Amino acid sequence: MPSIDIHGVRAHYADIGRGVPVLMVHAATNHGGQWDQVRAAMDRTANGPYRYLLPDLFDSGRTGPWPSGPSHRELTFNEEADIVLGVLAVVGAAVHLVGHSYGGAVALRAALRAALRGGAGIRSLCLIEPGGCPLLAAAGLQSEYDEYVAVMDAFLTALDRADPPAAWRGFLNYYRGHPDAWDSLDQDTQAKIIGKSQTQRQVYRAQMSNPTSLVELRALKVETMIITGDASTAPERGVCRVLKEYLPNAMLHIIPGAGHPMPTSHPTEVAAALSGHINAIRNLPL
Repeated sequence: MPSIDIHGVRAHYADIGRGVPVLMVHAATNHGGQWDQVRAAMDRTANGPYRYLLPDLFDSGRTGPWPSGPSHRELTFNEEADIVLGVLAVVGAAVHLVGHSYGGAVALRAALRAALRGGAGIRSLCLIEPGGCPLLAAAGLQSEYDEYVAVMDAFLTALDRADPPAAWRGFLNYYRGHPDAWDSLDQDTQAKIIGKSQTQRQVYRAQMSNPTSLVELRALKVETMIITGDASTAPERGVCRVLKEYLPNAMLHIIPGAGHPMPTSHPTEVAAALSGHINAIRNLPL
């Protein structure tokens, strides 16, 4: 697995296949393997072949954690985006950039920063229910913002009282839209998730300090598809509405019956939307 040095950490990424380059950024507490089912479904479409670039963000997969301690700054989306931009620099070809949830916010941040350099390296953008809590408040969607913060606060409060199972039970049940989402997992899977508890604290800090602004969105000209599910949470759907309103070249695609973990729950539908988007962009003049 190739790797690059980002802020003194070896950031690893998979480079699979030959064809149209697609760089896919995973959600929090996950890794590049999150996209396996979507990739398999994309390979069955008529629009390939594809070259998949799958970075592991900080403290994910084979990439080490963000350095901690008094001499290091907090991890933000800008540092995570440095991994994406680093992979872009190595690839040397324009990619279709895709991100889900936390990874969607990272992908958006990378696209905004690439745009400041002239936009080279990113052919199109696909955001699957990206993180963007501060955008909700900025756009006046206060109830959606308050709901997100309430879920976050409940998670952190449970961790603070040394009850990570309760923290993750509430978190997963909410995002997967099922009251038994946590309890249906086997003990080994639960243990692995609990091991990500402190990483999730860091994720929440990054989410709440997300620097992406409505003004920046207005200036981003890249062709963008935003994917949401009609069974997802109100904050996730709200962020997608904000992006559709403020990104000048954005379209909104809704997957019926899908909730937030749609790359694994609805991989065929995600792949069809993504493949169709990429194919349409390929037919546009540069």
